[in-house]
Amino acid sequence: MRRLQDLQIQVNGIEHQVEETMAICKERVKKERMQLIEVEERHQATMGHMKNYVIEQGEVVNHWKRSFSQLSALANGAIDDVPRMLCEAHVVLFRDSPREVKIFIGHCK
Repeated sequence: MRRLQDLQIQVNGIEHQVEETMAICKERVKKERMQLIEVEERHQATMGHMKNYVIEQGEVVNHWKRSFSQLSALANGAIDDVPRMLCEAHVVLFRDSPREVKIFIGHCK
């Protein structure tokens, strides 16, 4: 009978250890879940910021494309207009225009 009581005491001790271990494990799992939720929230926030950033960068790219297209059109227009403007300038050059101006217009033709 004494042996049975000793075994019962050991079993009770082991049960108590198992319960403590389970409580510790449950607490760790709870902490891990909370950390997982926090990380997931930060991840979602970061992804939202990145999506907005990508959209913003797309708008910047489109702006620069339009700007370069406009600049190209301006440059092409200037190239088309320069010869005509030089001819007009040559016509209006007066006899007393500085020699340097006449040389410059001559080079530009």
